Amino acid sequence: MSHSTNVHKSAKKPPLQAPFYVVIFGITFGTTIGLAKLGAIEGLPPMSLVFWQMLGAGIFLGIVATLKGQRPKLLASHLRYYIIAGILGNAVPTTIAFTASAKIGTGITGLVYPLSTVFTYTLAVFFGMDTPQPKKIAGLVLGLVGALTIIGSPLLFVDTNVIGNASFFWLALIFTIPIFLACGNIYRTKAWPPNTGSLPLASGMMIATAILLLPALFASDSFQAPDFTGSTIDWIILGSTSLSIVGFIAYFELQRIAGPVYFSQISYFITITTVAFGIFVFDETLTLATWIAIGFIFGGLYMVSKSQK
Repeated sequence: MSHSTNVHKSAKKPPLQAPFYVVIFGITFGTTIGLAKLGAIEGLPPMSLVFWQMLGAGIFLGIVATLKGQRPKLLASHLRYYIIAGILGNAVPTTIAFTASAKIGTGITGLVYPLSTVFTYTLAVFFGMDTPQPKKIAGLVLGLVGALTIIGSPLLFVDTNVIGNASFFWLALIFTIPIFLACGNIYRTKAWPPNTGSLPLASGMMIATAILLLPALFASDSFQAPDFTGSTIDWIILGSTSLSIVGFIAYFELQRIAGPVYFSQISYFITITTVAFGIFVFDETLTLATWIAIGFIFGGLYMVSKSQK
């Protein structure tokens, strides 16, 4: 893990490892959305899963950061960063996504994630962090078309009652996810504390997320602790925590080396993963259109990468 603190705040060409980080976080986080649905089936409240995976991963990364001489700082500027980044990019959107996946399905929930790229690019241009570029716009559109194709094609063939019976409240609420994510993408880049590496920020944000969730957990009577008996719920919590450790290292490293628009492409791979999870866990069918759409997404990622100067 690099100690570099030169956070990417402009549209420069990202390093070669940037696409790798995009894929890693998209897959790991997308899988946790699927695990949230499995957890809900087993009786684990989604908010409890968010709490335990954030707390466990945050503590683990904090220990690793400390051993590497990068102990998370508790200065006012850092605490503010942890809290705001935790609210915008983690606590609110992740809780909504995990709960919605249990209530209206992972596929429908995954529909909204590609929109975060559009919102992020719009905000980045507005704040002068990026400029309108035809190739970048084309790449974003290509990726968006691919992601929507993945979700849209199976929805065309399912019983309309699947959507008709879904809670209007949750259908409306999931469309706030990309707005929170876009605001978080911009904030983390602009407010990145100086002389701070990726590991301590990841740790601080995740622990802050867990703390922020505590009042809501107890107010909604959703708190559930693992029983450490090797139950399915224990394995789901452990699996989600492990995925978060890997995913959020990639998440903050990507934020450090690439601009917020490039970073936002993780949403496409979250969509791919939620669909894949449904195919292999819930016996959904992988269509030719899905494979074509995946090609669009990778093509879009390549175009955006090449458009960076």
